[in-house]
Amino acid sequence: MISGEIKVMREESHMWPASANVFLVRDRDGAILIDVGCGKEEKFNTLKNFLNNEGLSLRDVHTIVISHAHPDHMGAMGFLLQEISPRIYLHDFEIPLAADPQLLNQTFDYNLAKRRGSSESNPSLENINVLDYFAGLCPMSSSHATNAMTDGDTLCMGKFRFHVIHTPGHAPGHVSLFDPDSGVLFTGDVVGKVVAWYSPSSGGAIGYLNGLERLAKLNARIILPSHGENIVMAREAIERTKAHILQLESLILQTLGDRPLSFMDLCGKLYPKPTVQLFPGPQLLESHLIKLEQEGKVIRQEDGLIRKR
Repeated sequence: MISGEIKVMREESHMWPASANVFLVRDRDGAILIDVGCGKEEKFNTLKNFLNNEGLSLRDVHTIVISHAHPDHMGAMGFLLQEISPRIYLHDFEIPLAADPQLLNQTFDYNLAKRRGSSESNPSLENINVLDYFAGLCPMSSSHATNAMTDGDTLCMGKFRFHVIHTPGHAPGHVSLFDPDSGVLFTGDVVGKVVAWYSPSSGGAIGYLNGLERLAKLNARIILPSHGENIVMAREAIERTKAHILQLESLILQTLGDRPLSFMDLCGKLYPKPTVQLFPGPQLLESHLIKLEQEGKVIRQEDGLIRKR
């Protein structure tokens, strides 16, 4: 229990394909959920049991707020919508992704992995589909938002008045929620037990770091992350996340050294594992190259090689 009126269905593991934590806020009309978890039937049954243990049923859930349209956060919507018709809040940028999850292939920037080319051990990447990858691990389902939320909005949930804070990087319309009176900060995937991957089409390193700067300025008393335990040292956790991201940037510059490298050669040196060279290695690298180019620290040559300036 958090602040007396927020409860959490917490996952035992914080590592993918773990489902996201689900948060419950009660009000006079029933229940509000923040995220709903993976689209596996056993996870859905766990959610129903969680509600039952709180003296509630699915019919009491009148509102669902989705931090972003990824399967570990909203995959279970397919099951819920067979039984209830709640209000569904999503950021403007996430609404089309939730309605048509195939669009996640774009925001995950899988096209960056195609720079690897193809071989017998690495067949054509043209048909890579993020939903096929999710299907056996943490299935996704579509959902149509009833309400759009955007940066600066206020969501009233029970005694809480959460300010909506746009924190992209991991997802284009990822939101964090902050209640100034209680100091409760929902960070979704932006701050938690692990640092989330990020991709250019989702906001990249620039969006992620800008979001962290905004969160650091809040007087947060406790962070409720989507993965991992509650965090009481909020500012320290935000700074650790920022340092982790900037450390990768330093490693990129160090790896470049004094000789130019191709994108995939650089990616391979940073991420030796072939699977990571497909995802999320290229996405992370491209996110930082965009930032480093803007800062005048690297140059992409006409021959496609990348060098330090």
